[in-house]
Amino acid sequence: MPPLKSLPAWLSATVGCLCLGPASAHAEYRPRPTPFTIRFDAASLLAERAQTTLPLWLQGVSVRHYRADIEQMQITVIRLDLRRMKSLAPFVELRVGLAPGPGTASVTAWSETGQQIFRSKPFGSLTELTTDTLRVATEGADYVEVELPRNGERLQSLSAGAMRYGQILQAVDFSPEPVFDAFGNAASDAPAIDQDRLLWNRVQALLDAGPFALHPDLPERLEFNLSQAPECGLLTFEIRNALAEAPPVLRCNDEELPAASLTLPDLADPAWRARPVRGSDDEPLRYTGWIRVQQFVPSRLLQKGVNQFEFLQTLSEESVEIRKVDLQLRFRR
Repeated sequence: MPPLKSLPAWLSATVGCLCLGPASAHAEYRPRPTPFTIRFDAASLLAERAQTTLPLWLQGVSVRHYRADIEQMQITVIRLDLRRMKSLAPFVELRVGLAPGPGTASVTAWSETGQQIFRSKPFGSLTELTTDTLRVATEGADYVEVELPRNGERLQSLSAGAMRYGQILQAVDFSPEPVFDAFGNAASDAPAIDQDRLLWNRVQALLDAGPFALHPDLPERLEFNLSQAPECGLLTFEIRNALAEAPPVLRCNDEELPAASLTLPDLADPAWRARPVRGSDDEPLRYTGWIRVQQFVPSRLLQKGVNQFEFLQTLSEESVEIRKVDLQLRFRR
């Protein structure tokens, strides 16, 4: 057997840089600069401590408390004052993480003359920790406000980043790519397609737009009818509050499927939250935003007539939410 060749110098150096053990104490780690993105400390922000380092497009940050006209409920408003930098930041992406509790939050954008430029749908959950992503067009806006119920104590995380247009190519016949997400999340804000679609020998159908809650050890079942048995199926859905290491268990016609594939975002995403497990020292990572899940379904599990998918959350004390359950079926020509 010939002797192994030595590694090239550039490869040896690269491998050396990736050593994370004690031997790499001499290595230099360079933080990635993020001059156009800011991640706030929720406690410091609500305590109204001065924010000393702000990205170029952000002029200032302030916190105010009000009494709402409706039922005189207290609200807290975090105001982000913008600089007019249209070419640099035509959009601002906000990620707002909220602990469970009563009341909802919203995001608005305003001009200095009091004209409302943008208003989001209310968000937040009574029972679950959630992270919502909102994109605000800054055209004509002088400031953006995050409105929180009561004194804002439910705020877990808040990040803001500048976004601008980029050119992409999209296929005309196939599903368009999701709206670009700063952390590579494949979940889309686009509405679910409610009309069955046929392309060659593939049929695509929406089983449930959702969202619906999946509670621990309490299965959720979806039934559908097939006129003939397909070659295979591909189930796609979006999930919120999922454990990265323990996706929901899926069954097709009472047979358990292999572990589903989660499209995981960048670990720098503030939607990742470590949550302690009761009676254990473990703190597994849970993604409190929406992510996409896919599951291949072999032909032997699908039959002519009534079929059933069953979703089951077994390894978590907390429920998850599921939406946009979409099924593709491939038929023989």
